[in-house]
Amino acid sequence: MKKRKRRPAIGLLGFLGFLGFRYFATGEVANLFYFAFFGYFGFFFIGKLSREMPDERYKENRERARSRVLMIPAIALFIIGWSCGYPVGTREFMVAVSALGFASTLIAYSALFYYYERN
Repeated sequence: MKKRKRRPAIGLLGFLGFLGFRYFATGEVANLFYFAFFGYFGFFFIGKLSREMPDERYKENRERARSRVLMIPAIALFIIGWSCGYPVGTREFMVAVSALGFASTLIAYSALFYYYERN
């Protein structure tokens, strides 16, 4: 199997997620969205897999992982929309749910794809 050019580790962007803890010191809502960067840690799972040239099995496993993970952002959007009509629907809650939904989508996709490729 041919090797692809090595890309910089995009998983290192996950360390920007620690900036989200500034919210607890400053109280600024925009800092909560930094937690979404934790999702980039998921790319460490598939870093080795992405260096190989994609074959039919690779593409099939990628699609299987995508189809399973599709519900996570849908659930996050439903929670955000549903909470608008209730007192729990504060700005902080909505930003936190969107950040966690984004991060969990990336991590779940990476973990499932890695699992399918290894089995």
